[in-house]
Formats: sequence, structure tokens, C-alpha cells
Amino acid sequence: MLLDSIQKVSVPVWHSDMTLTVLEHIFIFNLRSYDRINKTPAMTEQERISKVTYQNVQRALAEEIMGGGIHGAEAPQSDHKHNSDDEGEIDNPKEKAKAEAEKKDLMEQRRRFEDAAKHVGLSKFNDIDGDRIADSKDSIAENAMLGMPPVSEELWNKEYPDQELENFIQEELYIHDKLLIVDDRAVICGSSNINDRSQLGNHDSELSIVMQDTHTIDSVMNGQPYKAAHHATTLRRMLWREHLGLLPPQQLDATQDRNAQPPGDCDNDTHATGEEKQFDDFVRDPLDDRLWEEWTQRATVNTEVFRELFHADPDDCIRTFKEYDEFLPIEDQSKSGDESEVWWKKQGEFGGRCRDDRSFANVHNTGHLHDPNVSITHVKQQLDRIKGHLVWMPLHFLEDENMAQKGLQLNAITEVIYT
Repeated sequence: MLLDSIQKVSVPVWHSDMTLTVLEHIFIFNLRSYDRINKTPAMTEQERISKVTYQNVQRALAEEIMGGGIHGAEAPQSDHKHNSDDEGEIDNPKEKAKAEAEKKDLMEQRRRFEDAAKHVGLSKFNDIDGDRIADSKDSIAENAMLGMPPVSEELWNKEYPDQELENFIQEELYIHDKLLIVDDRAVICGSSNINDRSQLGNHDSELSIVMQDTHTIDSVMNGQPYKAAHHATTLRRMLWREHLGLLPPQQLDATQDRNAQPPGDCDNDTHATGEEKQFDDFVRDPLDDRLWEEWTQRATVNTEVFRELFHADPDDCIRTFKEYDEFLPIEDQSKSGDESEVWWKKQGEFGGRCRDDRSFANVHNTGHLHDPNVSITHVKQQLDRIKGHLVWMPLHFLEDENMAQKGLQLNAITEVIYT
């Protein structure tokens, strides 16, 4: 394995017989996030009564926020054009009428969906005792970011307390851009990977740009005064703060967000003034010992919580396929063969929300809580510990397995495909 090779490489140090292990000086991290699916049996009944899916309600909300283009109307190839004074406006009368009709239909669906709330007990307040019973947020992923309340303070429909346990989820964040920031002075950003497929020039089509800013600002590097490129250093600081949970979450409605405006319309908001200046200063020097301690400690805490609550994989504690089987949840042992497969498919269709005398204790959906009997208080207290999205990359995952199975080898065909 490549990783096995990396671990055993020795690199000579300047004019010395000493050697060092690469992974003692190169550290790799991943990003991971949690959330809570905001859906209960009552909301399913709300969909049935209104004959409107929650997905269409979300489309209607997006239409309100973002305007045209959400409804999915397709323009004909020949006579669809844009007004140069109002780009995005549909000039073709037929297509414009069609778009407006779809928009009105979405708004009507949203109205019917909201009207059905009172028939299933999902009005904002309970008429009997005034307690909030349905004020849960559509997403709590933002709670890991700066200035947000802890998960333990988030409301949930009290009529379905067990449902909340089933609805917690996690997933690794796959950021597909290829970004390299060098010494806070140069940035390479694009689609190209560091492999032959991208770099040889006769395989995949790629595009990357190199950004070197002539505008420098006073900064710090390894404790010493340093002239950093404005773009490179502010980009790195924003990303690092996001990873550490030291940046406010982005809002769904980005109408007033300076960072969501077209280039040239306004300066970016680097969140480096007022109360947030302390966090920008904290990540200013990438070689600062305090920052490195916070970075590794944050990755460790986040990794431990995801491991305990979700058995998130891959994980460093999984060194063999046998350990992998033991790490993952066990499916319903009372069924076998086709019956078990049908049962799992049924659970998947309902998002794990079915509950009867057979189900939840033996059925687990990927990404959900590992232990169905854990207390909701403990889950929320643990999620309160997660800040940002930083976790350790599991470099020891399956390291004790021989992945180069007999009969599988690199040859003239596979080399072209994989390199």
C-alpha cells in the first residue's frame, strides 16, 4: 500500500546521518459534520393530508429566496434569450408564463402544507398548555460554528422523543476542490490532481489557476514579522477558522452576504474586525504552537465523538476486515437471506422511522447513531463538544490487511486507468 510505503520512507536531514519518518512531520486531516433530519410521523401525515411533499415546500422556500431558475422550467433552444439589462429574466412569453405558473403552484403547495399543520398537531404552540411542540429547525449542522447555541438547547417535537434519536446523522465532507496555499503568499486552485491523469497533459482535461497577490499585509510567520499576500492569508485564515468552528455559519439567504456577491461588487468580509478579530489573530501565524495545539486537540475531540456516537468509518481502530465487521452495527439476526434484505430495504425507504417490536433495536441506517438505546441527553451533550468540522484522517485504516490480493496486479491496462 502507498500508505505503508510512506510510513517506512526515511528522509535524510541536511548533511547528517539522521533520518526522520515522514508521518512524524506530515499530518493529514478530514472534515466531518453532523445534523438532525427534521421529520416526524406527524410531518408524514401532514404530507398525506396536504398532498404536498416536504421537498416541494423546500423548493417553494428556495423560490422565495433565490427567485427564477428554481422551478426547473426548461427553455427552448431557439427563442429563449436574456435581457441584457436584467440577466436571468425570461423574455420568451410562453416560457415566462410557464415559469410564473410553476412558481404560483409551488406557493400554493406551500400554503396547503402549512394549513395541514394544525390537523396533525404541528401548530407552533400547543393550544392546551402553550408549550412549543414543533419548533425544531430544519438543520442543526450550523450549531458547530461560532456564535451558535449548543445542540442540547435545540427544541424537538415532544410528541415523538424517540424519533429525535433516529434522526441524528453524520457524514464525511468531501470537498472536491484542489487547493494549495503556500506560505500565505501563493494560491493554486482548480480541478487538477497531483497525479499523472491530471499532470501529463494527455489524459484528463483540467483547469487550475495560480494566484499571487501583489497587495501585501503585515502578518506573522513562526513568531516573526512577515509580509503576507492579502488574498492568500485571508483565504487560509477563513478556511482554518471554519475547520475549527471559529467562524459564523453562512446563512441560507445570502442576499446581504458580501462574500456571495459577484467579483468586483464589493470587498469580501473576512470576519476580522470587532469581536471576531481575536479569532482572526489566533490563526494568523500558521506555525504558532498554541494554534497547533488547538488544531490537534479539536481534531481529536471531534474524532472521538463521531467514533463513539456513530461508529463513523473509516477509523484508525479498524485494522482488519474482522475488526471492520465488529465495528459496524449488526443487522437483524432474526431474519436471514431474502427476508433480511427486504426488511433492510423497507427500513431504508422509511429513513429508519419505522418502529415496532422488531425494528429499531436491530436495524441501523448508515450514518445514524450506532446505539439505539443511548440516552438523548448523552447524545446532545456529546454533540455539544463538536466544534467546526476537523477530524483526523484514519491513516491506519485496514493497514493489517493485504489489499494486493492474489490475481490482482498493476498492468498496462490498469496503470492507464488509475495513474
